[in-house]
Amino acid sequence: MMPAYWLLGYLVVRFERVYAEQVLNICMKEGIVYLDGGSDGEVMRFCLRAGYGRRLCSLLAQANVPFLIEKRGGLPQLLRRLARRPGLVAGALCALALLVASECFIFDIRVIGNGTMTEREVRELLASQGFTVGTFIPGLDTDRLENRVMLSTDKIGWLSVNIRGNVASVELIEQRLPAPKPQLKPAHIVASRGGEVVAVELYRGNVLVREGQQVGKEEILIAGVYDSAASGFRFTRASGKVLARTSYSFSVEIPYSYEKKVYTGEVFEKKTLNFFSFPIKLYKSTGNCGGVYDIMYIVENCSPVSGVDFPLEICTKRCLPYVMEQAYRTPEAALTLAYRELAEQIADTLRDGELLEKHIYTEIGKSSVVLHADVICIADIAAVQEFEIDIKNKG
Repeated sequence: MMPAYWLLGYLVVRFERVYAEQVLNICMKEGIVYLDGGSDGEVMRFCLRAGYGRRLCSLLAQANVPFLIEKRGGLPQLLRRLARRPGLVAGALCALALLVASECFIFDIRVIGNGTMTEREVRELLASQGFTVGTFIPGLDTDRLENRVMLSTDKIGWLSVNIRGNVASVELIEQRLPAPKPQLKPAHIVASRGGEVVAVELYRGNVLVREGQQVGKEEILIAGVYDSAASGFRFTRASGKVLARTSYSFSVEIPYSYEKKVYTGEVFEKKTLNFFSFPIKLYKSTGNCGGVYDIMYIVENCSPVSGVDFPLEICTKRCLPYVMEQAYRTPEAALTLAYRELAEQIADTLRDGELLEKHIYTEIGKSSVVLHADVICIADIAAVQEFEIDIKNKG
């Protein structure tokens, strides 16, 4: 929504689509500016600034066009709500007084240079040392803050905090510690399933199979043991690919009856005004948000300048209740869904393989559709199998 609409107030006017031409002609003739507020079926919505909205409503009433003001919003509407709550008005005045003195407080913290660390992690480290949005700038010792943060973690090698106006730029260089080398055990490459060997890509180890050979499940394909007359047994961690002609079987069942989520259409909201880190309750929708529901969190920064954060936010927690209802699909729809799921299963299993043959069998029952598929393909059947070395019996 455009900032001017929020600042001057806006209306959302709803009317039936059959009156669309008449309403559009009125807007064009009277020079009324509007935004498309969306439509659903036979209903259209116009979003207008408050002045244009009141004028359009008056003209529609004169023209006998039925309409409904679906929503009123914006700053004037918010101020009316606040006026009914003297405590909130007093709080707003206090907030205004604090804004006047805001040159002494941190409005925003920007993190620069983080890679593996998230911005949230860096902000939590700063907060643990007492540095957050709302920190009193004259009482801040940046040198001491930098040292305390670096001593509190081994993830940061260098840190600098620069204050410019009300914005703190936190630049850092993460500590680059060498990754510990994993202690790998010796291992064989074995067959994850039976098949006919087509090709072998050897990276390390002793190949025990050849092209055209039939192998069974868990048979050793590439050994992690070398037998040398000069040096005796040597052990390694075998590595490689073994492509084989093999087969898979898949099965997918889709029932006709299932449960789906249906929203009740009710919306429960709780709005708070966050000034720095202090939440101020604005209002809460009446009613009981019981049962099950989805939750949406909407945060709107009240900054008058785009791209610049302001320590004043309107936070909305929106609850959307729903119920689970029994639904039914036709055998044709179930069959289509079954084919889709079967294709996903095959693609996921044979991600690096080559499909050669596919045979699908369909069972259409009274309560579900079942698909069976037998697939012949060329796939990598290599699997790592670690083993222990018996030092006592070695040699």
